[in-house]
Amino acid sequence: MRSFFESMTPWPRNDGALHVYALPDDAVADRLEELSTRLDGVTGLPRMPRTWLHLTVRQLTQFDDLGQAELTRLCDELGLALSGLAPFELTMGAPTAHETTVNCDAEPSQPWDALVGAVRSAATSFAGDPLHPDPYGPHVTLAYATGEVDDREVRERLADAPAVGQVPIRQVHLVSVTVRPEIGTFDWTELANWELRG
Repeated sequence: MRSFFESMTPWPRNDGALHVYALPDDAVADRLEELSTRLDGVTGLPRMPRTWLHLTVRQLTQFDDLGQAELTRLCDELGLALSGLAPFELTMGAPTAHETTVNCDAEPSQPWDALVGAVRSAATSFAGDPLHPDPYGPHVTLAYATGEVDDREVRERLADAPAVGQVPIRQVHLVSVTVRPEIGTFDWTELANWELRG
């Protein structure tokens, strides 16, 4: 494995990147945290703290690039786009090592695709800049590599890891995210949230 942070597309600033996230409930977060403890002590692979585990729906623009009126309009657009979506569940597998991360990937999901599409539609109607690409699929990242990591050690630690199982998606959150390459994590401040009610 190699550094995630050296390969990621640089942000204009390390803080204030607006994202829409879905967050695991307490039971799912407990399972994710338990799985991530298998990575304790792997050099160059710090675990994401339980508090900051998330599923990225979309990266938007920089918080500081918006005035209050534009932020309010973004929230209004998101609320409208999300208003017809019902809650759903994802089926999430065991953690696996990727090139720069350890992720728990979920199976393809039409409701997830609808959620991503709804947020994309809202962002398109408000933003003049090119949109960031959709995430490759629903997933939670347990750890981001900060340097070279021994792939074999990671695979051995994860060899018999169980699947996460069902992950309810009941709510989404607009957050202002900070990336911290020096410690290998992301954290955020929540700005708004919406229940999926159908």
